Amino acid sequence: MSFESFENINNNSPRKANLALMILFTVAAMASLAFLPFAGFAGLAFLPVPAALLLSLNRYRDAAICAIAGIIILFIFNYILALVIIAVIASVAFYYRSIRDKNKKPVYSVLVLAAIFSASVLLYLLLESAITKSNAFTQIVAAYGESVKSIFSGQFLDQMSSMMLLDRAQLDAAALQTRDILLFLPKLLPGILVVFFSLTGLLNYYFSYPFFKRHGVTLAKPAAFIEWDLPWYYCWGAIAAIACIIVPGFDKSYDGIIDLAGYNLLIIFGVLYLVLGISVLWGLMERFKVRNPVRIFILIIIFLFFGFLIILPVLGLIDIWANFRKLNRSQ
Repeated sequence: MSFESFENINNNSPRKANLALMILFTVAAMASLAFLPFAGFAGLAFLPVPAALLLSLNRYRDAAICAIAGIIILFIFNYILALVIIAVIASVAFYYRSIRDKNKKPVYSVLVLAAIFSASVLLYLLLESAITKSNAFTQIVAAYGESVKSIFSGQFLDQMSSMMLLDRAQLDAAALQTRDILLFLPKLLPGILVVFFSLTGLLNYYFSYPFFKRHGVTLAKPAAFIEWDLPWYYCWGAIAAIACIIVPGFDKSYDGIIDLAGYNLLIIFGVLYLVLGISVLWGLMERFKVRNPVRIFILIIIFLFFGFLIILPVLGLIDIWANFRKLNRSQ
């Protein structure tokens, strides 16, 4: 049986075919979330979109079927996670249903969506803790720490030393430094999660807008990527992050608290200005009519070399005052 065109989604005749296609999209998003960990936020961002569209079209039963059928296989592996994902899909879907035709600002919607995705972590930890009658967060962190320490055990280093042309002392020093970095990562989790779920909320809105528009559901139009901008006072977040990292160097009593806050703020505002820097660079290349393959090649080169990568956040920060793209900013 062939699937009907998306244009017929509001008609009664192709309802089953369209529902099947929505379920297929949900399954594909679930698969990308499971098997593409580095692009998982994209799969998570698209996961609620089909059910949200059906709900916005007042097809409540079809939306429920789409959400459950799309992730039903996950119940076999982790029913708690499956329940949390259903809660996320339902929350996102009802949010879009509530703002349909209301012209809510995209920035507001992205913040709400990011909050919904963030709340899913807390919900999972609460459910896991309640069912296992233990602190799920501390257990996860402890298991992570033990895994990192076991990876860098003496037996593992002996095997690596026999395979690599490195002196054992050099290998031990490199392994110790890598282990310390990995053990430090959980302390950066707040900043990493803020970035992850903010990107997820942003992508969800940008996925939803054309998807909904095609089927007659009106959402406020988001800004084009080359027009992304930030108010000038956001720079104080980056300044505060740098200050928090520097201060413990002068007064050790702040070490361990202030510096951690600084590192997390640096992750958040660093990524924020990194994305803005890419937008500025893309806009400049568009002004000079640089072809898309060349633009992509330039970005790949920048990301391959860390020294060049620092240029992008700086470019985004300078653009606040220089306005390289000649944006029409309200004063």
